[in-house]
Amino acid sequence: ERPLLSLVICFLALVQLAKSATKPNILLIFADDLGYNDLDWRDSRLHTPFLRSLAFHKNTVQLNNSYVNQLCTPTRSALMTGYYPFRIGTQSGVFLHMEPTGVPVVFPFVSDNLRALGYKTYLVGKWHLGYCNKQFLPTERGFDYFYGYYGPQTGYFNHSADQMHRESGKLLHGLDLFEEKEAGESRADFDKGGIYSTDLFSGKAIETLARHDKKDPFFMFLSFQSVHPPLQVPKSYEAHCTAFKPNSLRRIYCGMLAAMDVAIARVVKALKERGLYENTIIIFSSDNGGGVDFGASNAPLRGEKDTLWEGGTRTNTFFHSPQFIKNFAVRNEMFHVVDYHATLLGIGGMDINAYGDGINQWQYISTGVPKLRRFQFIYNIDEHGSAIRDGDYKLIFGNTDKKSTEHSGKFRLYRISTDPTESKDISKENPAIVSRMRSKLLSLANFSRKNVRAPLSIFGSPDNFNGTYSSYWCTL
Repeated sequence: ERPLLSLVICFLALVQLAKSATKPNILLIFADDLGYNDLDWRDSRLHTPFLRSLAFHKNTVQLNNSYVNQLCTPTRSALMTGYYPFRIGTQSGVFLHMEPTGVPVVFPFVSDNLRALGYKTYLVGKWHLGYCNKQFLPTERGFDYFYGYYGPQTGYFNHSADQMHRESGKLLHGLDLFEEKEAGESRADFDKGGIYSTDLFSGKAIETLARHDKKDPFFMFLSFQSVHPPLQVPKSYEAHCTAFKPNSLRRIYCGMLAAMDVAIARVVKALKERGLYENTIIIFSSDNGGGVDFGASNAPLRGEKDTLWEGGTRTNTFFHSPQFIKNFAVRNEMFHVVDYHATLLGIGGMDINAYGDGINQWQYISTGVPKLRRFQFIYNIDEHGSAIRDGDYKLIFGNTDKKSTEHSGKFRLYRISTDPTESKDISKENPAIVSRMRSKLLSLANFSRKNVRAPLSIFGSPDNFNGTYSSYWCTL
């Protein structure tokens, strides 16, 4: 782990310099499974007026080529660590309830590093980076406070989830809603049953802002459950979605979006009431593309969640800042989720060009003048399928999703700048480009870390923890 050690030493050497500067607050808002086409400036039948007002505000920059990974755990682990999932062992699938694993603790999270810069750090909503051991919990990984759920999904009203343990043949049911106020001390919240999670999480975010001491900068990761299945929403929000057939998936999905839009508006209003808005950088994005079987749309892009097509990995992202962004702009340089770590440290005052696999893009975002440019990134490297981007070109090796096997061992090439829908494989016409990108991809595959996924353990059964998916039952 010598590269990590040298990186930490360099980081610590710069901490004292960065601590002395006045720092902006950071509010990072993530939707879950939001489709590329699922905002009302892309599909006018939807209802996200507040997000639209932020996205097209004079103090906003939209990132036109913003990429994440194909699934939740890979994306969130890349965001937190600054490393591609194949380098930290999270490249294959997502962590499930009762899975005895987590993101390796050798990798510091961005919350750790921002806290070292003097930030108060808060996480409200979805975690999904491991919970079976105390050391995997959010308050052990750099967050001062956590309220939300640990696993992949939970009910919007009952905050509970079913998990099949195949070895025992048991379908287990448990609460997944917890609060952490001190390092590794987790308390299940049985009292919030019936409160819609979008409203619950925005309320907790507002409560946290009300308690925050304004003399300290804050980093809040507001990680919404919306619009991940199950499709559940109060009927009142569906009133904005009459363009869709009653009881249709798209109508319910639209209502969930409308609820999230209102929730975000409430949080921003709270920022203004607390006098925190002017010095806060608000970032909005999603962890992967939408699932089309659950009402989402990624049009006109090909593919969906859990695929390496653009529809599974390209997302809507914008940065809003009254203080640091003076003119609306659309930036076309590539931005990848691994860039958040270095970029957030740059926002926090650190003079840093890169961290892990990511680069600091804050200067480019705020001014339009890039200090560094991203020309390449990895969509993923995994046994079933891998993909790499190099400038205009995207090379796919193997299959784009786990449902298909027909392309095992094959390479496909697309020119994304002229073919964003990936409709024409041009690998045969461009053997030199394929050869160059193939060599790069296979070379990087040599640096893969063994997949950290593990079979589910009955030791994590809710039956052992008063009906909850609680922690402290696995060893590192």
